[in-house]
Amino acid sequence: MTFHDSTATQVTNITLNVANLTKMTQFYTEVLGLTLASKDDALAILNIGNSGHTVTLRAITDAKKPAMSEAGLFHIAFLVPTRADLANFLYHAASLGIQVGGGDHLVSEALYLSDIEGNGIEVYQDRDATTWQWEDDYVKMDTLQVDAEDLVNQRTTEGWQGMPSQSKLGHLHLKTANLESARNFYITQLGLQHISHYPQALFMSTNQYHHHIAVNVWQSTQPRLDNDHSLGLYHIDIYKPNAQNETSISPEGFSVTVHSNRTTVPE
Repeated sequence: MTFHDSTATQVTNITLNVANLTKMTQFYTEVLGLTLASKDDALAILNIGNSGHTVTLRAITDAKKPAMSEAGLFHIAFLVPTRADLANFLYHAASLGIQVGGGDHLVSEALYLSDIEGNGIEVYQDRDATTWQWEDDYVKMDTLQVDAEDLVNQRTTEGWQGMPSQSKLGHLHLKTANLESARNFYITQLGLQHISHYPQALFMSTNQYHHHIAVNVWQSTQPRLDNDHSLGLYHIDIYKPNAQNETSISPEGFSVTVHSNRTTVPE
């Protein structure tokens, strides 16, 4: 059993509403190193390594930016296999002049940036799970400073060659409108477990992962008002073992499809 195998409930795809499909496709392929699976005038589907996980970009012509108080994407998090991969990405992003932040979360080291339309992105590497600290059934997490100099010194001579083949959609972090509504949807209905204590947030997972999905109310106070025409997160696909193929509306106002298609999860 691993954190992203067919026994784990996990996000397998997110769909973003975008204003400029061509430029956003270029960003996700050239900066993040995802590979293009298919593209037409309306959609681009991008593979995350060989995981089966994807990012879908959906072009909309009457796009509007949602209010900061609306629920939405906090970040999509791409999990890379090694610290050297993370170092390679940091050096690559810096060489492109992209502003990158960082966070040492005890269980992982993470880099943060935004795409050209303002969607939050995390690229991270997990520390060995045997080093994670637990209190009862809750994993200890924090946000400390990343030693960027030490990290970048771990880069390889080959450098960043695109998203490594073993990369995954590690987790999804959302801005929600109400924590109790989110708890009912993701824990009571979907079956995730509350895994870590964090102020004004819920970190949730299966298989004792530090989180597959997180939600917070740090900025948001209301659901998405016009999901079809708002830039940013539009739809989420979630794999759950033995689930029926069912679509519902999340407390954030997105459509969510829960499925059991094993071809969309890592072996």
